[in-house]
Amino acid sequence: MTDHELYRRQLVERLEREKRAAQDDIARAQADEARARARVAEKDAAIAGVFAAREPQADECRRCRFEFGRTSVLRPMPAKSRVARFQCALCGHEEEGA
Repeated sequence: MTDHELYRRQLVERLEREKRAAQDDIARAQADEARARARVAEKDAAIAGVFAAREPQADECRRCRFEFGRTSVLRPMPAKSRVARFQCALCGHEEEGA
């Protein structure tokens, strides 16, 4: 085998490795794109759920109603100030009341 043939064969092998690496990059990028599209679809569904949820009653936790679609009554918390504070027993969300 001549030096030219050896060089040509090594060059082709290197280019084929680089081609496989580029194809692997494409596959990873496509997988990343699919995951990102799934996250976008999930957020779109969550947004639609927020708009579809009924308004919570005055004593219901807004976070539970809008984020999780469930009903939870807020419980009064002891407070040293004059502002009444309420907390959800399910998610821990706190709000100030009137």
